[in-house]
Amino acid sequence: MKKSILFLFALSLMVVSCKKDKKDEPKQTVTLESIVKEFKFIDGVSTADVSKSALADMNAWVDELNAISKDAKAERGKAGKLGKRYVNTRGVETVQLIKKGLIGALQLNQFKSALAAGAMGARTAEARKAAVDKAVKYLLGTKELKTRDEYKKDGNAFGKYMISVAGSEKYKDIDKQIVEAIETAYANVENPKVYGQALLQLNNYVVRVVAFRAVHYMAKYTPKIRENFDGESVHELSEGLGFAYSLQFTYNIANHQPFVSAEDAKKITEVNLWSEEGKKFVEEQAAEIAKKVGFTVEDAI
Repeated sequence: MKKSILFLFALSLMVVSCKKDKKDEPKQTVTLESIVKEFKFIDGVSTADVSKSALADMNAWVDELNAISKDAKAERGKAGKLGKRYVNTRGVETVQLIKKGLIGALQLNQFKSALAAGAMGARTAEARKAAVDKAVKYLLGTKELKTRDEYKKDGNAFGKYMISVAGSEKYKDIDKQIVEAIETAYANVENPKVYGQALLQLNNYVVRVVAFRAVHYMAKYTPKIRENFDGESVHELSEGLGFAYSLQFTYNIANHQPFVSAEDAKKITEVNLWSEEGKKFVEEQAAEIAKKVGFTVEDAI
């Protein structure tokens, strides 16, 4: 009897201890590698595929995210939980900077290098085909169109948002145009001039997708956080900041520069959303991006 009582007492202590440990456990640690692995449609993808120039930013954001206490409540100048979201001291959902920034630092960076190799460095039809193969691998995984849900399920961030932009009035059917440009490039690997034109057109379409989503989130949700600084509006706006960061990995045919410089991209991610000055800065950047790419803020909202 005594042994049974002692056993039950010890068991009850273990249960209490386990409950306490579960309650007090820290927010699950995030790694950049684990987020990169979410891009599972790219075979064998790892942080080695991420732009070296962006790795310091990405790792700093990961560290910033992991440092946020799960019990802290976010408020002006203080990192913590805002609704269901974790924001930094500037009110930005850090994980969205990473996830949407990787569309540029991973997908667009590899896509751009493939296009450059194909348009300028490829001397044979085989080399030109290989360049398109690489571009498709990192951009879509396959040249066959999928639904938004299918792209989301296979981890293709660009593909998912491409379908969203294809539903707009301004860039209706841009998903089909992207596939057509890819097919034209493949069909003309023996014709460098037509091949090169197809790649440049493909590049233009890709830039429009990323810029359109950046402006959509930035312009639509900045007014909303003026009305109510809530987790869901900050979440959407933070996605826009991540898309804007990604634009440093684009190529502007007109001046051979990215549509957003690395310095300006970094400034966008460092904005203080709590302040009115920060909100105005986001709106100004959204208007500037739209103007550079060739659409209006109203088109994107």
